[in-house]
Amino acid sequence: MKVRFTFYCIGLLCLSFGVSLIIKGNLGAAPWDALAVGESYLFHLSIGTCIFMNGCILIVINALLLKKRIEWPAALSIFLIGMMVDFWIKTGLSQVEPAGFTQQLSFVLAGILILGFGISIYLQAKLPSSPMDTFMIAIHRRFGLNLRNARLLNEAIAITLAMVFHGAVGPGTVIVACTLGFIIHFFYPIMEHMYGKYTA
Repeated sequence: MKVRFTFYCIGLLCLSFGVSLIIKGNLGAAPWDALAVGESYLFHLSIGTCIFMNGCILIVINALLLKKRIEWPAALSIFLIGMMVDFWIKTGLSQVEPAGFTQQLSFVLAGILILGFGISIYLQAKLPSSPMDTFMIAIHRRFGLNLRNARLLNEAIAITLAMVFHGAVGPGTVIVACTLGFIIHFFYPIMEHMYGKYTA
């Protein structure tokens, strides 16, 4: 349990840092994060608070799609992610601003790398995952779509909502959508092997 908790915390820390770097790059955030950015401006709330609110709504939607009881423990993951994103944006990265397109792109690419790394770590703990990730699984099971198409529909819904709320949709959003899966695919087996080594 100690190893699981360590992987979980380190993974969420990296994940939230990656999300914050992408947002700071100001070229467009990941689909669900882009929605949270738009909501934060509209409702005058922190980005982390909006991430948490969206996550709680998705927890209910996931339960309806999967015809299961509401898994409120999943709210812990999204609460921690939202809290850490606020920490990075307001404190850890508050004095850091990219100057010019090259630095903006560097922020986005570094953020994607760290985000994918963090997701690969925290998933090893097999603790409640982000409702945004569960939403893809819910779409897959409820409508019989393969995971690729379920992921595309998941992100299409998020991008559509982000555009409605004037969120941070831009070229960075497309870059995240096209590359994050490859990053996770690369790091996941490495982290899986490491997790197995520590729990053996």
